[in-house]
Amino acid sequence: MKKVFLFATTIMAASMINAEVINIDLKTAQAVAADEGCSATFAVAEDVLTVNYKAGEWEWAGVEFPLDNLTDVPSINYNYKGDGAKEFGESGVVLFVYLRDSEGNRWIKSDYWPNLTNTEWQNEAIKPDKGLEWDEATYKLGEKPFTRLGFIANPGKETAGVFDLRNIKLTISEEGGEGGEGEGGEGEGKPKPLTFNGEVLSAYSGFDRSLCGTVGKKLNLDEVSGIACSRVTPGYIWMESDNFGDYIVATTEKGDELAMKVNFPNLKTLSIRYWDWEDLCGGVYNGKNYLFVGAFGDNNEEDDFYSIVYFEEPAITGGEVNVDPAQIHYVYPDGKSHNCESLMYDNVEQKLYIITKVYYDVCKVYSLPFRTDYGKTTQTLTYVCDLGLKSDIADNGKGVQCRGFHLATGADISPDGKYILIKNHNNIDGEAEYSWILYWERKDGESVADAVKRQPEVIDCYEYEWQGEAICWLDNSTFYTTSDSDGEPPIYKYVRAAAPEEAIETIQTDSNTKNSLIIKEGNMYIRTQDGLYTIDGKKYR
Repeated sequence: MKKVFLFATTIMAASMINAEVINIDLKTAQAVAADEGCSATFAVAEDVLTVNYKAGEWEWAGVEFPLDNLTDVPSINYNYKGDGAKEFGESGVVLFVYLRDSEGNRWIKSDYWPNLTNTEWQNEAIKPDKGLEWDEATYKLGEKPFTRLGFIANPGKETAGVFDLRNIKLTISEEGGEGGEGEGGEGEGKPKPLTFNGEVLSAYSGFDRSLCGTVGKKLNLDEVSGIACSRVTPGYIWMESDNFGDYIVATTEKGDELAMKVNFPNLKTLSIRYWDWEDLCGGVYNGKNYLFVGAFGDNNEEDDFYSIVYFEEPAITGGEVNVDPAQIHYVYPDGKSHNCESLMYDNVEQKLYIITKVYYDVCKVYSLPFRTDYGKTTQTLTYVCDLGLKSDIADNGKGVQCRGFHLATGADISPDGKYILIKNHNNIDGEAEYSWILYWERKDGESVADAVKRQPEVIDCYEYEWQGEAICWLDNSTFYTTSDSDGEPPIYKYVRAAAPEEAIETIQTDSNTKNSLIIKEGNMYIRTQDGLYTIDGKKYR
């Protein structure tokens, strides 16, 4: 947090997170199994629950713990280890974690399937985000109370094995209440302080976050990895699905209706990269609105064909339209293959910016001027900078529990070019609190390249989204995020808090720093050369 305080006495009043934590008593475990051919036994010793299971092909067995009719969806934290069973997809064993309601329905995070390969203790934190599924149904908040928490082994072939559990707790977070003196607490999923270029970043508190919708089943999107607000037809958001780029869709911020579908039927004929479409953004060039798709995903870092697919944004009129896009084929200046999931376009410079997604290392920013006459020539990106230092990223020596900014998954620049966002997600070993949105306010006349070389701030109201990849600006005061997880992931809206008007009265001004303590309608603020802050250091502008 920025040190803007000049006065000895401050008044702290902050919104806090009240969290109810339920510690699960391992001795209350009960064995459960799918049928007579499956079975489970267990024992508790030194705060560890050891489960011996036997289950048939795609059957299950394990343990359940009783719950006292929970009506909220909790976060689930636990430690587990397996017995070296193979990973899912190789006739392996999946550890399903679920909540069972009063009617016996088992609700899970459909995209969260840890396996029993690990023989050392693993830390897990599942934040359901109210997106629970079972048998193609979706749980509605408060629909039925939860009465059981379950952990079951689900093998791909008949298997007998062992898994261990410990430190199981449920956390139900609720915003509200008033804080006293001090900084206040952190809620489940709130980001930890981020070290970036060797310094802890300041938190930017100028946005309020709210749930505005969910990605509805009518959109038929398996994984939403990119979103962009329509500039041709305001009030709509374009969404694209990860993997193969057959189409994009338009919807509202509620996400419940398919407003229009744009198909790309001729990608193979046009020799356009149609796989691993990872991000989507919009921009203006020569007076025309374009949509850009980053066809550059490469988890194995082995491709030699990356491109930016682009086309003029159509008006959203309902129904379906077919579009033949163009593409810009590019290579990286080091001549190597890289994985990437983040693309943004600057309307001021008319440049595209690409950010690599790197595990356990710093992500890199590249740029490319946009033109429509590149044709089939291959362009070489320009290296801009690294996002942080390798020394910012700590691990336990085995490449897990990374706590620095890596795994960049989405980015966008506001339409006026003034504000820049780059987000990541870190779901390795449940390290949910190590996901952030970086935020830069661009100075007058400053290039994007120079801006992202400076220290950013982090959006403090952001909370972890499982597989949270997509982000886009509506205007310079509102942006959205959503997840590429299966099911109906939530859509979040971030609205800039209104800046207070000019102060009615200036109480005191420091002669050295020129910082002023001002008051407006009974509220105190501190005005500095770089913006306006609340009395507890939260930045408004």
